[in-house]
Amino acid sequence: MDLTELLSDWIKKVENENPPGSDIVAINFGMMQSDKKYMVYITGAEVYDPDDDDWAGEIDYQPIRANKYFTLPAGATTGLKRANVQSLVIDTLKQLAKAEPGRLLFANRVVTANYDDGDLTVIKKG
Repeated sequence: MDLTELLSDWIKKVENENPPGSDIVAINFGMMQSDKKYMVYITGAEVYDPDDDDWAGEIDYQPIRANKYFTLPAGATTGLKRANVQSLVIDTLKQLAKAEPGRLLFANRVVTANYDDGDLTVIKKG
């Protein structure tokens, strides 16, 4: 199973078990490293400001803990530096958003991605 399929399956699980409300206008896929593992998580906000990334700190939506984190498979990230992992995740999310724009997390929402301490990258404009 490739990363695109694994990430897609995780997003489907979140959408089915913990769908965001219609008041959520922006979704952020955050990235972090924990114990040499790379993880992705989802948060959402009722506000979005393209000129101020602080909106992503306003967490009005997040999946339940059991679904909140997706650990990237070691085979997909072994030997990659943090910037390469970020590019891999962003490229994969862009593919998913383009292939399935009507998905619940993508439809009519701004979608961004970033490391916790980095600038937001817009995946899809609302």
